Amino acid sequence: MSRRMIVVGTGMQAEQVKFYFGQLGGHEIDAFVLDPEYLREASFLGRPVMDYAEARRRFPPTTHGLFVAIGMLATAARKRWYLAARDAGYELPSFVHRSAAVAENVAIGAGTLITELAAVAPFARLGDNLILNTQCCIGHHSRVGDHCFVAPAAAVAGGAVIDECCFVGAGAVIRDRVRIGAGCVVGAGALIMADCAPGGVYRAERTERTREL
Repeated sequence: MSRRMIVVGTGMQAEQVKFYFGQLGGHEIDAFVLDPEYLREASFLGRPVMDYAEARRRFPPTTHGLFVAIGMLATAARKRWYLAARDAGYELPSFVHRSAAVAENVAIGAGTLITELAAVAPFARLGDNLILNTQCCIGHHSRVGDHCFVAPAAAVAGGAVIDECCFVGAGAVIRDRVRIGAGCVVGAGALIMADCAPGGVYRAERTERTREL
């Protein structure tokens, strides 16, 4: 595994990735990468910021890995970046925090980040390019598809299936054997008791006015 990396993104997720892979994982983060239209600053966290074409010239797949660290809800963009990096030959490392409880027989895909106190039960399957946040729980025999983002304290019960490019909000609960279709947004605190059609947005019932997702 390459110990040098570049990271897509310059937001809070990218800052966390630098901490996890760099300070805890022993990788050297050499640059941050953005689409050209989002380039605003020349550096981030003491490292240069550049577009993908320049990054490939200076930090090619032969010497560097790559991690996609952009927005919670930007799952389609994360998919695009991941596939471009994979097709270019970049190694796409994963990181599992030492406090996470991941069963030995869990399959973990490439480019996945599992943070503090997350729990993944036996026979679960995790796809590529996932973010599993603090204290989320993925139940036994469940499956989380590629390019998903699972927020803190979300709970996915046994045998559930989450298709690709889904967002599961903080504290959301998905019951056993339910299927969440591709591209769904499950809001914070939502309780999902039945299958969800692809592309749907599911919010918790509230009695107070809140901002839209």
